[in-house]
Amino acid sequence: MKYVLTGAGLLLAAPASAWAHAFGEPVQLPMPYGLYILGSVAALVLSFLLLAVAGRYSTHLHAHRQLPFPAWPGAWVNVARASGSLIWLVALVFCVLTGLLGSNDSHRNFNMTFFWIVFMLGGAYSAMLIGDWYKHQHPWRFLLPKNWAGLFRYPRWLGHWPALLQLATLVAVELFFHSTPRKLALLLIALAVLNLGGMVLWGTRRWLQRGEPFAVLFRIFAACAPLRRMACADGHYRWRITLPFSDLRRLRLWHPAQCMFVLFLLSSTAFDGLRETQLYFNLFWQDPFGILTTAFGQHPLKIYPQVRPFFVVWEIVLLIVSPLFYLLLFMAFLALGRLITGGGQSMGLLMRHYLPSLVPIAVVYHVTHYYTVLFSQGLKIRGLVSDPFGRGWNVFGTAITGRLPWLPDMANIWSSQVILILMGHIAAVWLAHQEALKLERTTGRATLSQLPMLVLMVVFTSLGLWVLAQPLQG
Repeated sequence: MKYVLTGAGLLLAAPASAWAHAFGEPVQLPMPYGLYILGSVAALVLSFLLLAVAGRYSTHLHAHRQLPFPAWPGAWVNVARASGSLIWLVALVFCVLTGLLGSNDSHRNFNMTFFWIVFMLGGAYSAMLIGDWYKHQHPWRFLLPKNWAGLFRYPRWLGHWPALLQLATLVAVELFFHSTPRKLALLLIALAVLNLGGMVLWGTRRWLQRGEPFAVLFRIFAACAPLRRMACADGHYRWRITLPFSDLRRLRLWHPAQCMFVLFLLSSTAFDGLRETQLYFNLFWQDPFGILTTAFGQHPLKIYPQVRPFFVVWEIVLLIVSPLFYLLLFMAFLALGRLITGGGQSMGLLMRHYLPSLVPIAVVYHVTHYYTVLFSQGLKIRGLVSDPFGRGWNVFGTAITGRLPWLPDMANIWSSQVILILMGHIAAVWLAHQEALKLERTTGRATLSQLPMLVLMVVFTSLGLWVLAQPLQG
């Protein structure tokens, strides 16, 4: 009890300010951010206790309801999907053209804002709201014959590794290699060649399921969506609504690469948030242990150009191994839960059942770290459409006024981040509890097996909020 009170005192003594990561500005909060962390942890523990009391009645939380919106005939939906595919194809080809022929200034060229923010972030968050729109509106629709089955059978061992490697490449390019419009155009050409080649070899449907990075990424976000357009028996499409994250109960991660994809989505976002902080920056460049000073003969900040390449290698290695850290941590807590109940399940079985519970955490981490970019930079697309090549045009009259960002109140941003992170972790606790009810014979054993997972979620919640509250590097 002494140590618990001491820890609580330290959190209460934390300053009543935090830093909005997306804007790099200090925010004066109405109370110490430690109280936010304590409150979130308390809510998480309370939700766990309620699930334990509810037992198998908690399985009814996945019910859905049809919305009273007008039904769309199937022909309308097909036209809308084909139109969407064509629009995305034209837009991405335009990104290549503006990158090759336009200004190489990232802030003046259309392709940087459109691809990184509108397409990748906007596409992911749209899928999180309305379901897997990309499945039927992908830009490859008109580049191959309809229902192209491929030249060969897709090898099972290949799994989702192509999608994971492409996502990791995109993340590394954006984080470490100072992406420019010209580099992005070349990257898009390489991605197009690679993915078209995969579809030619193994078929459009199979490659979209396992090899195309955006299809796999958006499908993960779509599994969290509360809205979904469903085909009915009469040939019409209607909207249905359900609790966010509840459809993750049907997500099956059957291949190791799928598991690593989810873990990389979680770890790369956490790594990106951490690398922006002063703590991370000082750990390397201030050289508190004198390792770099001994190796190079001088303090690293005095010979920055010589040390910079080693710093990039250091960051790439950390990015690559980051999902392995989460994997080992997750497996350790699963093993602890199995030890408590004396269960005989294999680790592979436990991973397949419980790993989907990390998806809400990965998704909300992603949203909390990047959604403000849609306001601070994404809205500038209004001005860039008037001058897409960065040559001083003003086609639609929005070249100046359309580049003004909308900056919401910083305290509201922090509050929304706290709420999102808490919601994601509560959803993770609920999903893990549902799987425990399937694997264990009684409700009591299911609750016992989830005690280590509760501790893990508390750690994730606390660390997630702590990282968001850290001051940024200069």
